[in-house]
Amino acid sequence: MLKRLILSSVLCSLLFLSACGSENNMPDLSGMGEITVISREEGSGTRGEFENIIGTDSKGTDNVALSTDEVSDMISGDVSSLGYIAYSTAELPETVKAVSVNGIAPTRENISNGKYPLCRNYYLAYSGELSDAETDFLAYVMSAGQAVADNECVAIKKNSSFLSDNSSGSIEICGSTSMAPLIEKMAEDYHSYNPNVIIEVTVTDSSDGLNSAIRGECDFAMSSRELADYENELLTKKAVARDGIAVIVNKENPVDDISKKQIKQIYDNNVQKWSDLK
Repeated sequence: MLKRLILSSVLCSLLFLSACGSENNMPDLSGMGEITVISREEGSGTRGEFENIIGTDSKGTDNVALSTDEVSDMISGDVSSLGYIAYSTAELPETVKAVSVNGIAPTRENISNGKYPLCRNYYLAYSGELSDAETDFLAYVMSAGQAVADNECVAIKKNSSFLSDNSSGSIEICGSTSMAPLIEKMAEDYHSYNPNVIIEVTVTDSSDGLNSAIRGECDFAMSSRELADYENELLTKKAVARDGIAVIVNKENPVDDISKKQIKQIYDNNVQKWSDLK
């Protein structure tokens, strides 16, 4: 009797492991051919944080896209392609779909509670002391501006009331393309609290924005990736919102779920064909 109980327990455990999170439960991909691997450009915060989370150097990249829309366009025209974009800026055409990662879909709820594996923060970073206008704007971002953050992506904290000190001046903000729509909406909303401050948002990429802030060429840098050690030493950063990185494929691709391990294998160039995914 004891042997039968032990055997039954082992079989149940094996069945459980087979049904939960196994990387072998892939659909038939024999007709998909080689994977067209798409990355964002060097300097992109989305690329930097994607590589950091996945642990890849992206040497398997076939094509480089300069924007979210370009990634979507490439995948829309190539059934065998794979790429990634910022969740908050994803307005996917009908020909493109986002897949789950490790069985977890890129949804607002899963990003907010940290369950989705590819989550990242959005940062405003600056050098030195803030002016009155910059201090006022940052206070808005971390209070009433969180309502805008929750509408555009995911708020970092609950929104609260904001009373401007009516400072005057101008603020230059530059950096991340993924983060720019959020900051532009915040700047527009902030103007209703304090019309005395003019805010200019310049879209480049996270690395360029951070370098500009270090050189004193802009007041705030928008970064959609974690700062490097030297950047943390030279700048002060403030997490202002949270977002996810969505992995996307063509709608005709039968894959609906992929693991971080499999993504790494693809971007490391260790897997070149869809049929080789296990």
